[in-house]
Amino acid sequence: MNVIKEHGWVFLLLVATSFLAFGKILSTPLWNPLDAQILCEAHNLSKEPLKMFSHIGFYFSQPLLQMAFLLEYRFFGLDPVGYIAVNLTLHAFNSFLVYMLVHMLFPRRPMAILSALLFALGVGSYGKVFMGIHQLEALMMAGLHLLVLYFFIRNDFRRDGSIRSPLFLLGLALFLVTGLTRYASFSLILTLMAYKAFFFKWRMGRAILSKDLFVFALTGVVFYWAQGHWGYRQATVFDNMEHAEHFSLLSIKNIFRYLTLMFYPMQRSPILSEANNLVILIYEARTYIRFALTLAILSYSFFGFVFGSKAIRFFIAWTYITLLPFSSHTAGGEWLNLSHLYLTSLGFCVILAAGTRGTSRLLVKAGIRRFVPYLVPLAFALVSVGLSSMLDQQNLRRANSPQGIEMREQMLRACTSRPVRLQEQP
Repeated sequence: MNVIKEHGWVFLLLVATSFLAFGKILSTPLWNPLDAQILCEAHNLSKEPLKMFSHIGFYFSQPLLQMAFLLEYRFFGLDPVGYIAVNLTLHAFNSFLVYMLVHMLFPRRPMAILSALLFALGVGSYGKVFMGIHQLEALMMAGLHLLVLYFFIRNDFRRDGSIRSPLFLLGLALFLVTGLTRYASFSLILTLMAYKAFFFKWRMGRAILSKDLFVFALTGVVFYWAQGHWGYRQATVFDNMEHAEHFSLLSIKNIFRYLTLMFYPMQRSPILSEANNLVILIYEARTYIRFALTLAILSYSFFGFVFGSKAIRFFIAWTYITLLPFSSHTAGGEWLNLSHLYLTSLGFCVILAAGTRGTSRLLVKAGIRRFVPYLVPLAFALVSVGLSSMLDQQNLRRANSPQGIEMREQMLRACTSRPVRLQEQP
């Protein structure tokens, strides 16, 4: 009850912020063929849901995700409004976890609230992750990632990392569920290692490679082995990966291309065809702007590691680590998915909030001018909401095009006539 009284109003604030900033997308009709496929599969599986458990591969693929889609279908049917509303609610919950995590690690409540508000406004990820039914996967994965990290750190702080405490067992259970939603388990382990390393003195010098971390790592290895032997080679819902994953110099380049995308969210897109001359001019200068931003990011990362606090070092490391699972997904290196920046943007929001609060405190005797630093996060928030609105308009045009209308008609026919069909194991 004390936690609700102390932090409940922050959660309500973040829910209100998320729906006020992005509630317009609720009125956009179904536009994505992948979403139509998911609705059809949920419709067919709803007739005999227990068939999902008829093969062992299910337990090492994505059961939580499929059951979530099935549950949503029970409530919302073929209407996409409810699905998008769930996405926004889950995003608000993730924003609240950001607040709790930052408040625990710094701890400074005003900075934690500012970080959570920036995250809720899509700063660094620009709202694309809420706009599709299939994005529930990314939102669930991020929420589980944050919960595991929160319980792991709580256990380390309160119980000295005991592997018998309820906090550790709950975190381990959620870690297993995280492995069942996406292949981000090892990036999560690296994040936990970064916490142990950067908070070494705060943790009273306890070992970095401790029992709790070893149990997490061993669990991840065993699960990865089991998934490779009995799980699906591709996701049980998403099977449209055209290129084999690879890690190369291109992957390293993609990490920095993603980082610059948080500052400079411009890449080739149909939106550019309707942009004004100033925007087009800025886009044409993208090579020089990205080069300058890359140098700035490298410089800040270096000086942040050398001179920053333990929490700043941790969130800088977070920003790089959480990009690793996605850096090899771009085969040609020509287009990046803004949705992959969702979890990474947490580090960006925290660093931005820390810089804003720190600069404002330096100007505490400057009267109203001490609020000038807040214009920077405000500008990022306005760009995020504005860009998300442009993306939504693009989706609306797709939905109202002849192809979009035909897609929805085909979905309705398929959802009323197609028999139950489960994807066969490769």
